[in-house]
Amino acid sequence: MLGIVLGPAAMVCGWLAMGRAWSGARPTAAVVALVLGAIDTLLAIIWLSGAATPGFGMI
Repeated sequence: MLGIVLGPAAMVCGWLAMGRAWSGARPTAAVVALVLGAIDTLLAIIWLSGAATPGFGMI
């Protein structure tokens, strides 16, 4: 449930750790935070859309 909040937070922290630029040397932890935050956000949106449909949501 917190993926919808923590995913974008991880993406922002990863973006700030990269120095707000895609070019140059990037720390691996910053890229990992950005990628995992994007995956977490995407899965949270999919889970929420699945939970909104009648009969197929997780109870």
